Amino acid sequence: MFRSRAERKVEAAGYDPARLPPGQYLTERWPVLHAGTVPDTDLATWDFQVFGQVENPLTLSWEEFTALPTRELTTDIHCVTRWSRFDTSFKGVHWSELA
Repeated sequence: MFRSRAERKVEAAGYDPARLPPGQYLTERWPVLHAGTVPDTDLATWDFQVFGQVENPLTLSWEEFTALPTRELTTDIHCVTRWSRFDTSFKGVHWSELA
């Protein structure tokens, strides 16, 4: 069976080539997803707001936000710019904690 170079690299890395969608390539890096510098944030004045068409508007400080329960999720990412990254872990506050 013919395999693309991208699929052969996935297989050589120990993954099932079926996890890679057609036209994608596997990366272990995080592509740069912003332009310019990342601004410094003063966490003493940072807040998270839920507002607009909601029953109960909410404002949390950094300390209040980081005290909420967190969840961890591991998933594959397939970007529209053609890269894929397998087994990517994210940890954070699930939206249901804010509902």
